Amino acid sequence: MFEDSYKIRVSARAVIFHEGCVLLNQFGDGVYYNFPGGGIEARENAWMAVVREVREETGLNVAAGKFVFALEYEPWSADHVYGDGHHISFFFCCEPLHGTALSAPAIPDVNPHDTSIVSRPVWVALAKLPEINLVPRVNQNLLRYFETGAFEPAFFLDKGEVIP
Repeated sequence: MFEDSYKIRVSARAVIFHEGCVLLNQFGDGVYYNFPGGGIEARENAWMAVVREVREETGLNVAAGKFVFALEYEPWSADHVYGDGHHISFFFCCEPLHGTALSAPAIPDVNPHDTSIVSRPVWVALAKLPEINLVPRVNQNLLRYFETGAFEPAFFLDKGEVIP
């Protein structure tokens, strides 16, 4: 039965601020950006996963902090813009433990539609946020969060629909 075999990928992602910048994964030469993080593996919780994923993707050791927001990508309602996999991501504010020097990932993330587009970690100035292609599209929400410490809304869909 379809319902018994349906899978939803659950991931944990980091929001990391430092000196007026936010840490993002840049794909290609800025084709798009996303937050460091990835799938939660067996025998780990979301906080453990975000720490592991940030270390794997950026070289930073971080402490996972408070939950900031959740994002659901459902491919059928989003016209499969980011592939065919249904996933839910939990975002956490994280703090670097030792410095902020980044290193290239041993195995960079690859764009599933174009394997020549790979990721690398970069610090992006908050002033540049309005002009970059950030996935998910939370540019303004992120700026507000940096200024106020409050992220509204707490849950939304990737095509911009807000769930109050």
